[in-house]
Amino acid sequence: MASTTQTDTGVHRFLRRYASDPERLAAVLVTEFDLVSCAADHTLCRAGDEADCVWIVEDGEFGIRTSHKFTSRGLGEIVGEAAFFRLRQDGGPARRGADVVATKRSKAWRIDRAVLDGLDPECRAMWLEAICSALVAKLDEATEHRAALTGEVGDIEDVIGRFVCSDGVQAALGAMRVSIPKIRPVKKHVVAWFSDISGFSAHAVGLEPAATADAVELLMEPQVRAISAAGGQVDKFLGDGLMAWWPAMDEARLAKAANAAAMAALASVEEVRRIASENGFEMGLRIGLHLGEAVVGDFGAAGRSAYTIIGETVNAASRYEQYKPKDGQPDGPVRISDRVYGRLHADGRSRFSPDPFAMPDKHGRTYPAHFSIA
Repeated sequence: MASTTQTDTGVHRFLRRYASDPERLAAVLVTEFDLVSCAADHTLCRAGDEADCVWIVEDGEFGIRTSHKFTSRGLGEIVGEAAFFRLRQDGGPARRGADVVATKRSKAWRIDRAVLDGLDPECRAMWLEAICSALVAKLDEATEHRAALTGEVGDIEDVIGRFVCSDGVQAALGAMRVSIPKIRPVKKHVVAWFSDISGFSAHAVGLEPAATADAVELLMEPQVRAISAAGGQVDKFLGDGLMAWWPAMDEARLAKAANAAAMAALASVEEVRRIASENGFEMGLRIGLHLGEAVVGDFGAAGRSAYTIIGETVNAASRYEQYKPKDGQPDGPVRISDRVYGRLHADGRSRFSPDPFAMPDKHGRTYPAHFSIA
């Protein structure tokens, strides 16, 4: 570092920026030339220490830290002054609110509390005026940082929301807020949705990857739109299939979710049918709906997990979607369980077969199903 003249120290720079009479204040503050030298990572003070001085940076940089560095101070900036304005309920001495650590080899002028207490009234008024100006500048800086961080948090939420359902976004942000490594699973009543584009695999044979992706997007979009409009959450995409769910905390909301999901399913089938016809696709949409208890949480293995729902309710919804009728067996693009059907309003029930069919799965078990009337 180049040599510094007596009137070009960090103290003079600070006072020229904030004080009304910087030369007069410098003459009474820098009386002992108490210059503290710190190696990198050296702690100048710790949170909770008694505040008996302030520092003004002469060289290098000091980080103001709690659990991590959140700001820094360089040449001509003051450190530690806020502690003198921190109120204490117990009447004890002022205490530091954060650690101050040199981020590299640094130096700072130490101005003792006794020097500040010994200022004559006029100099003391000028000093307090300078400190207030410095604190306002720091507050403005903090406001700018907060605005930037708020924007970053919004961006993070948007990115998370592209890959996780809305409940998952909320749970992830909550877990980040309280610094827990894993979201605790809980039981919830849900309506579970599984859908699959029938005929898509045959259609995709020989297609270029981009054309396959475009076709999937074209046929998924109306489902996502209908689910979101009905208050549901898209959990994940399963190739040309989709999983979604509606959380419900009580019976009233469970009935509301059942009706919303059923209407969204019927609307999706009609829209996919229209899109397929307009594009010459020989495809349709199968949707299975079931409701009951599921475990909601963060599932997976170390280093790789997903926020989702699991349990028999989820498995059954998948089986309703996967059902392929044999000759003579009833069918319909939307297959709902008796639990869903029993909570539908009259208009909704009129769109489904009133008599349940004992729908078999590959293991020989049967599930009472009501099929949509095409």
